[in-house]
Amino acid sequence: MKWTILLPLLPLVLSAPAPAPQNNDPASTSAAQNATATATATGSSSTSTGSSPSNTTSNNPSVTIYPDTSNGTPIKITGVNVAEYGQDLYLGVPYAQPPVGDLRFSPPQSYIYNFSVTAQKQPPACLQSPNGLAGTQSEDCLYLNVYAPQGSNATSAYLPVMVWIYGGSFTSGSIDLYNATALQAYASKTGKPFIYVALNYRLGTFGWPSGSGFAENGAANLGLKDIRKGLEWVQENIWAFGGNPDQVTVFGESAGAIATSLLYLDENINTFKSAIMESGAQSTTPIGPTGSTWEDAYQYLLQVTNCSSTPASSANATAATPSSAANTTATTSSTNATSTGYATSSDSTSKLTGFECLKALPADALLKGQLTVKSNLLFAGFIYGPSIDGDLIPDSPHTLLSQGRFAKKPFISGNNKDEGTSFVPSFVNSTQTGMQLLAIFSPVDPDNSTVAQLYSLYSPEPSAGSPFDTGNQTFGFSPAHKQIAAILGDAQFQAPRRYFLEQANSHGLDQTWSYQFEQYTPGQPAARGVYHASEIPYVYGLSVPGANLTSIGFGNNYTVGDQQLSYQMVDYWLNFAYYSNPNGQSNSNATVWPTYSNDKNILRLKSDNITVFTDNYRQAQMDFFNGNPTEFNYKRSIAGVQRG
Repeated sequence: MKWTILLPLLPLVLSAPAPAPQNNDPASTSAAQNATATATATGSSSTSTGSSPSNTTSNNPSVTIYPDTSNGTPIKITGVNVAEYGQDLYLGVPYAQPPVGDLRFSPPQSYIYNFSVTAQKQPPACLQSPNGLAGTQSEDCLYLNVYAPQGSNATSAYLPVMVWIYGGSFTSGSIDLYNATALQAYASKTGKPFIYVALNYRLGTFGWPSGSGFAENGAANLGLKDIRKGLEWVQENIWAFGGNPDQVTVFGESAGAIATSLLYLDENINTFKSAIMESGAQSTTPIGPTGSTWEDAYQYLLQVTNCSSTPASSANATAATPSSAANTTATTSSTNATSTGYATSSDSTSKLTGFECLKALPADALLKGQLTVKSNLLFAGFIYGPSIDGDLIPDSPHTLLSQGRFAKKPFISGNNKDEGTSFVPSFVNSTQTGMQLLAIFSPVDPDNSTVAQLYSLYSPEPSAGSPFDTGNQTFGFSPAHKQIAAILGDAQFQAPRRYFLEQANSHGLDQTWSYQFEQYTPGQPAARGVYHASEIPYVYGLSVPGANLTSIGFGNNYTVGDQQLSYQMVDYWLNFAYYSNPNGQSNSNATVWPTYSNDKNILRLKSDNITVFTDNYRQAQMDFFNGNPTEFNYKRSIAGVQRG
């Protein structure tokens, strides 16, 4: 959660009672017994690299890494310790070279450590809309945060590692919005301390571009490549913080879960052992070839940035011309972003391609173009996101899963009960406007007969729509609003999750678990139901009495029941990080969470009803989605966009 929101909550979280520690595997917790149980928070700003600032004291923690790029020179990283809460924080550690200048639209490059690193302030978010929750932004944003129990280092601990990948529709999000202090506090109280890592990745057209120019230059899925690079950094360096590189669990929500699921398409990936995916699977967003799926949006981006046909001198007319682009920045008031200058072409008479023009633009100009494209209703869908590039994503994920071409690593994949309510605007008040919304989200529209079949499977009666189990209430909207919310929730979240689990089990991966989160968020409108992302405060241990999280889209007046559910969920998540099994290795009063298996077991997460049931709700509807992957953009060929 955002630091300024979390600070007032820490006394509530840290004073809340926790269950007694469970019996653990001694080999897993010998170092953990020396860790202090509590948490800390500090201010937010940006990170600095170089000599330690004057306010650094001998009480501040430090670790030493030996990265390949330092030519054997030890690199000291100095963090922040707040003894009152018993945690060491390393904020804003660079894991890749700044993706600016010639490195824009390039895969992340290993960071070259020439100096020690002072990691005591929050790093900037990657460029995104200035109207969101993220604070300071910059194109130079490839940093990560590490939270460790106080005193944890290479000589004192060897703990499991959990790496958080944030969501935000691939266009927003930042690690400074997620604070793991409460989660760390609970983990230490219950005898399962761990190392927490959260990493930034590029967003929007900077990280998830589509279009012919990007395809021709191998510039797709850059955000996913950033995540892979961050995980490689963890493998190389987390030992210095007291983390076990062989015991890394990736967990993420929404776009973070989708990205994590796509990592599974590399059968030989070795940067993590297991994953937890909250509301996201490989085909949650429509996916197709980089060069053709959203080509119209790419052409519109070229148009609004004046890059459709641009002489080199014109493209650079508004760009700064420093001798070293990476060392010169200018703050733009319009976007609260840091814009990095770009050198002009030495040949002013040559013409740049559209791609080259976009690469040469000042960062704020490119961001403005991206936001202009997204503001056009025709491109309000997921035009920035993963694409089939023939490399990192070699083919349709739907096809790869059906062929068993994915990593056989344990995972948890779950959904919230009413995923679709967050994606249906208020103007949807009829079947016709619902169909128009489907068209906006789809790069290739389903044909009329398919749409007709789809609507025949979803009753227009309010009692059948989402939010589910709310009877005939329409909350002031048309019944069509609930109908399309049910359709979108299943199409984007439920059906892809179920397909991933079914294919995993059919290809021999039986260490899989699934859940449905069904807890209503206090203080939120009933029309939202159990909405997308509402589980996050529970996963982070923040849903405690007295907490008010409405300013960041969550609830207030959380109850003891909310707190108990939160702690149970954290127990499952921590057990999975420790043992690759959410049930752990001890006897407890918790509901046993069975594997998904052929019985299609799914765990209901609700404060008064943590029970196992069968994942066969709306079976015909989800079979229809998964049985028509081309129509619903789950399955499209790298060879082209033709149907079939």
